[in-house]
Amino acid sequence: MNAKKEIGVFIVDDNRLFAMALKGVMEAAFEELRITVSCFETGEHCMEELAEKNPQLVILDYKLNSRSGTAADGLVILDQIKNHSQEISVIMLTSSEDLHIAVTSFHHGAADYVVKSERQFLKIVASITRILEKKEKARQQKQKEKLAFEEVIADKESRIYSREQEKRVKLERLTTDERLVHLRESERRDKEWKVISAEKGEMEKAKMMTEEKNRSMTDSINYARHIQQAKLPLKEKIYTALSECFILFKPKDIVSGDFYFFKEKEGKVFIAAADCTGHGVPGAFLSMIGSERLGLAISSHSDPSEILSELNRGFKYSLRQTDREDSSRDGMDIALCAVDKENCVIQFAGANRPLWIIRKDSNILEEIKGTKHGIGGLTRDDQSFLTHQVGLGKGDAFYIFSDGYADSFGGTDGKKLMKKRFKELLLGIQNLTMPGQEIYLDQFIEEWQAGTEQVDDILVIGVRF
Repeated sequence: MNAKKEIGVFIVDDNRLFAMALKGVMEAAFEELRITVSCFETGEHCMEELAEKNPQLVILDYKLNSRSGTAADGLVILDQIKNHSQEISVIMLTSSEDLHIAVTSFHHGAADYVVKSERQFLKIVASITRILEKKEKARQQKQKEKLAFEEVIADKESRIYSREQEKRVKLERLTTDERLVHLRESERRDKEWKVISAEKGEMEKAKMMTEEKNRSMTDSINYARHIQQAKLPLKEKIYTALSECFILFKPKDIVSGDFYFFKEKEGKVFIAAADCTGHGVPGAFLSMIGSERLGLAISSHSDPSEILSELNRGFKYSLRQTDREDSSRDGMDIALCAVDKENCVIQFAGANRPLWIIRKDSNILEEIKGTKHGIGGLTRDDQSFLTHQVGLGKGDAFYIFSDGYADSFGGTDGKKLMKKRFKELLLGIQNLTMPGQEIYLDQFIEEWQAGTEQVDDILVIGVRF
């Protein structure tokens, strides 16, 4: 990020103590940047300063009426900010987990939204970091494109100028008749220059149109990312139900074909790691369908094998998959666990995905393989899946995941990490807490992939009893 340019941030929240605490956290987290934080208790006060200070980022509370019943709410202020400048990024804060609030905020132009919780400051700092990095990348890309465009034009102008210089030198040596010929040639050159100037204008126009289309497309995909993230279960809820747990989720693109699922029902905690065909936008569409159908299946069944059978039928029904050749073959692999914390038992069923278990003080990783059929695609409508019941003791851990981590390319030889090395990694970090394991696995894969493009979405879930 560009540390030389001052970054202005507005915090708009009618809870002054919260705003001042957040200001302190931000100034500590971004002390290496020239960041200036201003706090406002109402949106009206924020708008009075907005035009003069023109901040890059506004952190805006959804409800702003505790100080004054007539104060404008967050959405109204969000619209006013966007009317002033589309370049100002807005993070919406809310105390509610209502999905409608998130979708409405994104529809009005919010860059992100954060639910106030125990980890609220960490989430806000992470969101700010993503937004600032995105702004800096956009600035660098724009500057790169500008320089490349200027080089093309300068090269054309330089070649024309060089030819004209050569002509002037030759002109001094020409006879009268030759000069007449040269004048005609100069006229032709002038016409050519006018054509090039017109081409330059068209190139600039085409460049602007392309930039606008790319911006519009990226904005649409970012909007889709917000909706997809809003559909994912809140990690805070998962960590409340499973206190020793982590979820490492690293999409390859803006949106993801992997997704995690969580639901509490009848004293059990259902948690799943799913991997849909592909990644990016196509994978994200499938993940939305898969998540919706999985929720419906768990509402109707309690046994993981029955849930996966119902999921398979529902997934195929949603995509209208049949035996016809023109029918889609998209599908999903999934590992599903029903955790009974009271009796220290888990029930597992998998569709092309395994369950890994590491017992306390053991250097052996136990693997329970899933059924060798995926969800949807070529799988039969009446396909059955096998449920495995496993007892776990205090300190035992289990892991479910997509294939993205093990399939990551990198290292000194640019090869895949592979399952064998992934298992060794997990065995080697059992002395760490589950949040510590998440940090280690994240840092390791970043270093492993250094200089190599991420090839697939990454999802790893770990739970310790």
